[in-house]
Amino acid sequence: MCARIGAFASSDSARDDDIAVNATVVGERPTGLGVYTMRLITALDRLGERLTVFTSRPDAIEAPRSRVEQVTSATRPERGARGHLRRLLWTQTGLRFALRARPARALLNPVAEGLIGARIPQVTVIHDVLPLRYPAEYRLQQPYLRHYVPRVLASSAAVVVNSECTRRDVLGVYRLPPDKVHVALCGFDERRFFPDPADAARQTDPYALFVGNVMPHKNLARLVEAFAAARARRPFRLVIRGGGRPEHVSALRARIDALGIGAHVDWQPWAGDDELLTLYRGARMLVLPSLYEGFGLPALEAMACGTPVIVSNVASLPEVVGDAAVFVDPEDVGSISAAMARLLSDDALAKELRARGLTRARSFSWERTARQVEAVLRAVTGQERQRL
Repeated sequence: MCARIGAFASSDSARDDDIAVNATVVGERPTGLGVYTMRLITALDRLGERLTVFTSRPDAIEAPRSRVEQVTSATRPERGARGHLRRLLWTQTGLRFALRARPARALLNPVAEGLIGARIPQVTVIHDVLPLRYPAEYRLQQPYLRHYVPRVLASSAAVVVNSECTRRDVLGVYRLPPDKVHVALCGFDERRFFPDPADAARQTDPYALFVGNVMPHKNLARLVEAFAAARARRPFRLVIRGGGRPEHVSALRARIDALGIGAHVDWQPWAGDDELLTLYRGARMLVLPSLYEGFGLPALEAMACGTPVIVSNVASLPEVVGDAAVFVDPEDVGSISAAMARLLSDDALAKELRARGLTRARSFSWERTARQVEAVLRAVTGQERQRL
């Protein structure tokens, strides 16, 4: 399982003041954790940090000052459970060997896949504890979360989370010392997500937009019921972009058919970058009625595009949107339906939320995220450097 070491992005000899980054989670079509990893690397590189990035996708890393070492593509997320197992094995073997050969100042794990028994300072990022809240949906991940992750966290000098909500969850589940867990809110790609300069994308045919996985915690069954009720008052469409496990997809399809709204629901399993931007800009509203979110990036991206948002009043979502959203009770279909109907008919409210959302989004950036992570790295590397 050892890495295939490729060419360095830099011709420097060994640099033991580098920050090593385990970026093996970046796959063929990065989503979620992969995008977070890529954006954080780019932002740290722009801040002047000297990085050595381990990844199977050197072409996806935008970090011209950093060195990149290529590892086997067998570790990619698209390989499913086998890919996950190979990443864990490679981390304990290939990565450990590489860091012995070329010592680093610290190791940054953008996901909870790090060294057990690390002898250099290690900082590990945890994005949520979703699989522990829904164990039936993540049965295969339970050994990893309950046995592997605690050992990685015990071997980490510090842990970074992306919201105060996740910090509370991590402290409660893993019983870590409070001063070991630090919040670094996520950013968004300001180069992509901004309002249409001509304000021409918003259509006269209004639609509500949902972006995310088709999983129980996303609360899509209640969303389609709320849409059906709101549409009875005023015509509009529901656009869904996201896929999921066959059983969840089939159940949602059946519910849509039973409600008789199939002709008014545009559902595709995935949206490319250009399509997603157009959908955000054109939507009358983004609706994210999740029962749980570790952060809730679609809400931030929608606000950055000038789109009003409706979100649940639970978990991390209030932290992300501040006063720039309509809040709903995610377990109350009537609450979700009333909020959708209100945003459809109330132009003044939509205009106000657009302005508030744009202001709120400006307080988030990948540079800010990187500076917060950088501060944690600097704090843990204030100790005497040790060899792996």
